[in-house]
Amino acid sequence: MASPLTTNRPALEFDADFLQRIEVLNVIAKKIVAGLLRADRKTAKKGVSAEFADHRPYVAGDDPRYVDWHLFGRLEEVFLKLYREEENLHLTLLVDTSESMNRGHQHKLNWALQVTAALAYIGMSNMDAVNILPFGGRIGDARWGIKGKAKVFKMLEYLKTLEPSGETAMAPVLREFVARERRRGVVIVISDFYDLDGYQQALKYLRYQRHDVYVLHVMDQEEEEPDLRGDLRLVDSEQERFKEINITDGLLSRYKVAFEKLATDVERFSIRNEMGYVRARTGIAFDELVLGILRRGGVVG
Repeated sequence: MASPLTTNRPALEFDADFLQRIEVLNVIAKKIVAGLLRADRKTAKKGVSAEFADHRPYVAGDDPRYVDWHLFGRLEEVFLKLYREEENLHLTLLVDTSESMNRGHQHKLNWALQVTAALAYIGMSNMDAVNILPFGGRIGDARWGIKGKAKVFKMLEYLKTLEPSGETAMAPVLREFVARERRRGVVIVISDFYDLDGYQQALKYLRYQRHDVYVLHVMDQEEEEPDLRGDLRLVDSEQERFKEINITDGLLSRYKVAFEKLATDVERFSIRNEMGYVRARTGIAFDELVLGILRRGGVVG
């Protein structure tokens, strides 16, 4: 996105007040969405458990310990016993750290990382496996399978190290993710969606894997209502190109129409493909946004 030169990024801090606010969210999450972000979801799969689920025919490579020998004695056919066992919910937070996030009246990346921290805290506190994947044109320094409140401070320190860089290219990022993470789970994409190659195919990769997908469309007041007039040099933060331009009321009006079209298109695409969608405005406090999401009865939908 073309915009004026970026001011210095403010420091990202997670102080005692922040920790108190995310703990309040965690308590509310347990009350409102009990079962959605808990680690006691059940699934039918082979394993050791007190609760029997079903049989299926034995195939080469199966563990012979789970053969039902009593059934073999009656039917003279080999069947495997299936059990219900507890399975953790796998929560993945894909957070856009491209250069277009490095701006805003309320700094977009810092705000997005606060939201990421809150959602990760809720997941980790409930013993879910949480993945945090920063991305621009590729997945950056990611954290896979973190769980437990004992690791919360390490998670917060990690988020503070993330720096904006590169262009937004969602398709290769999400293709890389689905190739690695074969387990179904909840995937939350936090981005401003300034991807010149489009976001549609990227999000479809997640649906192919039958993930529960939620979109947090990050937008700032600076983008929705830019206060710009006159002769300016606009700089593309991701491609480092610039353009001299005279900003008139007519040009601003056309820009606002284009910006609203992008937001509406992302929302309609998400809904059409059974993905949750939220316009994540940075002017809303991070905990108010998360609380509003939880009260609607979903992770973010």
